[in-house]
This record gives sequence, C-alpha cells and structure tokens, in this order.
Amino acid sequence: MNIKTANKTALAVCISTLLASTSLQAANIYQNENGDNLNLYGEVGVGGHFGANFEYGEFFKDQAYIDDSFATLGVKGKNGQLVYRLELDFERENWKYGSGDMVLSIDKMFIGYALNDYHYVEFGLTDTAFDDYDKWGDFTFDTTVETGEAGDQDATVKYEGTYGSFKLGTSYSYNAKSSSGSLLGDVVNGYFGYFGSRFSAVVGLEGRGGAEGESKYGKQKLAGLGMRFAVTDNFHLGFNGYIEDEDIAQTKIPTDITDPNNSVHLYNDYQTLYRKGALISGKYEFTPQWEMTGSANYEAYEEWDKDSEFWDTKEHSWGSSRTWGTLGVNFKPTPSSIIALEANAGDAAQDVYAYTRIYF
Repeated sequence: MNIKTANKTALAVCISTLLASTSLQAANIYQNENGDNLNLYGEVGVGGHFGANFEYGEFFKDQAYIDDSFATLGVKGKNGQLVYRLELDFERENWKYGSGDMVLSIDKMFIGYALNDYHYVEFGLTDTAFDDYDKWGDFTFDTTVETGEAGDQDATVKYEGTYGSFKLGTSYSYNAKSSSGSLLGDVVNGYFGYFGSRFSAVVGLEGRGGAEGESKYGKQKLAGLGMRFAVTDNFHLGFNGYIEDEDIAQTKIPTDITDPNNSVHLYNDYQTLYRKGALISGKYEFTPQWEMTGSANYEAYEEWDKDSEFWDTKEHSWGSSRTWGTLGVNFKPTPSSIIALEANAGDAAQDVYAYTRIYF
C-alpha cells in the first residue's frame, strides 16, 4: 500500500481543474511544423501540516509542524505518434517510515504511443491507471480519505481508451514497491468511467500478487468509486469511497542482521485485514479567484477494532473507526497559482493544511 499521503495525492479536483485551464501553458522549447514538440513544465510549492498528530501514523516524526514543500520540473514531448516524458520531483520524505529529508527523485520516465485519437499506450515509470482517478469525487486539497492504490511504479505498461462519453484504462506493474521501498509484487489495476457534462462516475479496481516472505505485504484487492455532480455551474458535489482486503504479515524472523541499517527478515503468518473509507465533498466557486471546499470523511481499519484478533495493541483514541471534516478556502491570484488553507475537525491527523503552489 502506497503511503505517500501528502505529495502524491494532494492534487485533488481543484488543482486538476487549474492545470486544465487553457490559460496555463508549458514553456515551449521546440515546435515543428509537423506537430512534433518539446515542452518544459513544473511547479513550486511551499507549505505543510500545522498541528500534526503523530498518533495517526501518517508522518515521519512527532512534531507540531510537518513541512510539505515540493517542486517538480519536467519535459514532455511528441515525436510523430510517440510521446515521451521525464519528470523530476524534489520533495520532503515526510510520510511514515520516511527520512524527513528533502530528496530528488525521478517521478516519471516513460514513452507512449498514440494508436489513434482515442487509444493510447505507454511504458516505463508512470502512474498506474487507477492513480489517475482515485480522488475523482474529492474537491478538497489534501487531508481527506486516501484510497491507497499503487501510485507511480517502475516497469509499468498502461493502456487508456476513449469510447464516446466513456473512458477505460488499465495497467500492469512488475515487482511494484511501496513508498518505503518494500516489495509489493506484481500489480494490476484499472478504471472505467462515464464522463457527462454535469455528472461523472469512475470505478477503479486493483489486485496485487504480493511478496510473501520478502516483505510484510501479501496479496491485496481494492475497489474504489468516485462521482461528481454539478448542481449548478458554481456548486459541485462529490463522493469518493473504497474497500480493501490486504494480506499483512503478522510476524517476521531476522535472517541476516550483519548490517543493522539493512537487516533482512523472513515474513510469515499473512492475515487478511479489511479496510474501508468514504467521503462526501463539495465545492462552491464564488468568483474565478475564490472558492470554498468542504468534506465529511469516514474510515475504518480492522486492526483498529479491539474485537478483531488482529487488533493493533497500540491504543488509538478514535476507536475502531474515525470520522473528520474539512473546510477549505482556495484563492487563485493568477490562472497558474493557488493559495490554499484547509482546516480539520474531528479525528484528523492535523489541524490545518496551508499551501501555496505556482505552476508553469
């Protein structure tokens, strides 16, 4: 399960809408009369989580403020029917088991081929198919229910197709890894969605082969659903939810502790843990520059339940499930920038999330 909760899923609907704006253009480096091109794009963001609560297990360290600064620089281009992309991320490893340091990594590196105007395939380090739509019904910026799909993976092949108002995508990743580098095994996921003028819905599925013996992650099955409905041109409602069965090793035996910083273990006694979560969210656009967002969230993990034989003996103040709400304000001073403030109430992992991002 990918647990990069901060940097990999913060681009919710309000951000994707911003990026889709026709006024936001990448810097053109090269353009040929036959349509071949090379473009430079990126983003710079500064902000983070205020009033962070380490008890929720989302952050690398127990401190009141968790920095979430982030930058991306990428190039993308077209050469005949081939497309290509290289994207570098400079991000803080602030998630659970992260180092807390700012690190530079290759986030995407793939080559794609446009079969025609409606069908497309790509190969390399890229988003898995379900990752493109796992937060489809969420209009908030961050701090909400996380679906937990595989995210970006090496050695991935992906297909996407358009069939009128319907879209289909599927991907296969060989020897996928978690955000901490643990082996997940092969991952297959995909989505099928309807995209109308006022209503849209996307169903996503994921299956994981697991890495029994080599890491704590065994087999997994995940299903998600996202929906949006435009009540008016300014008022939008959304729903996002998931259910997951994930096999997790309950014991591990050290087999090589020669290097204490890189010890080797044999994992066993895999048991299926059940998890589910859902949210209802909304967005109201007052002006092109100002909008308000909100959400109500619910999440339950089997290991939180004292009645489960797999109960995590670490006490959780929220019990067998947790509920929380968010209320946010987004200000877009320019078509390619956003200043976001999102407050949380209830069983949330932080009190406030504040962020400024500039895109180019």
